[in-house]
Amino acid sequence: MIKTTFMPEIKSAEELAALQLEGLQWTVAHAYQGSDFYRAKLDEAGIKPGDVKSLDDLRRLPLTTADDLRAGYPFPLRAVPFEKIVRIHASTGTTGKRKILSYTQKDIDDWAHFFARCYEMAELTREDRVQICVGYGLWTAGVGFQRGCELFGAMAIPAGPGNLEMQCQLLLDLESTVMCCTASMGLLLAEEVRRRGIKNRIKLKKMIYGSERSSEAMRTRIKDLLGLEHMFDIPGLTELYGPGAGLECVHHQGMHYWADYYILEVLDPASLEPVEEGRTGEMVVTTLRKEGAPLLRYRTRDLTRLIPGSCPCGSILPRHDRICEETHGLRLGGNRREWAVNGGKRS
Repeated sequence: MIKTTFMPEIKSAEELAALQLEGLQWTVAHAYQGSDFYRAKLDEAGIKPGDVKSLDDLRRLPLTTADDLRAGYPFPLRAVPFEKIVRIHASTGTTGKRKILSYTQKDIDDWAHFFARCYEMAELTREDRVQICVGYGLWTAGVGFQRGCELFGAMAIPAGPGNLEMQCQLLLDLESTVMCCTASMGLLLAEEVRRRGIKNRIKLKKMIYGSERSSEAMRTRIKDLLGLEHMFDIPGLTELYGPGAGLECVHHQGMHYWADYYILEVLDPASLEPVEEGRTGEMVVTTLRKEGAPLLRYRTRDLTRLIPGSCPCGSILPRHDRICEETHGLRLGGNRREWAVNGGKRS
């Protein structure tokens, strides 16, 4: 039976905080008991699972980085026996060896659940036809978009990336209403639709895009060329299940993130202290339910800011800004860190 909603049952910030504390305590205990890496890391920091009594204790936990994943290759951060691992995914591996992450069946089910939440946040219906134009295989994107779509109950069209001839044919013949792709793929498709003069013959209304940084001008051009009602930026990274870790709502005032599945901190990358809400810093994530490869204060090297206040949509789920690599003098890349000019405050 298809669920009617994939949103959390919590109704207040207090309920969310209680849920996060329960998840944090479970994660620290699970990581300590199941992972040699985390046990050594926590012992070095002088922390035992029983020491986590409030969300403030999160800051006592040690940070982890991509270097920790590389050092633990090929099964980094693994916190369950191999017989519980049902799937692995990996990063694209543009620098050095791929970062490989382990998934239990519960991890796969949780990921599909909150990905279905993305489609609900974008106000899709089960009559929508979703053309999935991202990579399949080791990369998390294709299977993530597809499993979430199928669980949500819309029609999944697993087209894969590239092949503009096929994509345009599917748009016409299958009357796809939603496109899932990277921003660059979206622009290529939009230009091809314009070149073929088929804008008025397709049914496309919404695009969910991610994986790449994109400008507002690029977003506007895609929207105009395809005649879209909405474009939704979707965050995610392989270490944090994959894409689907949040989504813009139809008000487009930041990305709601699934705070019932992970805690998001924004830290000054130089001092590693929290920045004020609304100021830009490095996104650091701690999972609350992940079994195969839990994350404790994982430094993503992505920059964002927490958006204060409530969203017009009324969701209890908090928001962060779009992910960026360079924002108003704050740069974080390679082996270089710079924290300059205005303390990360966006103008």
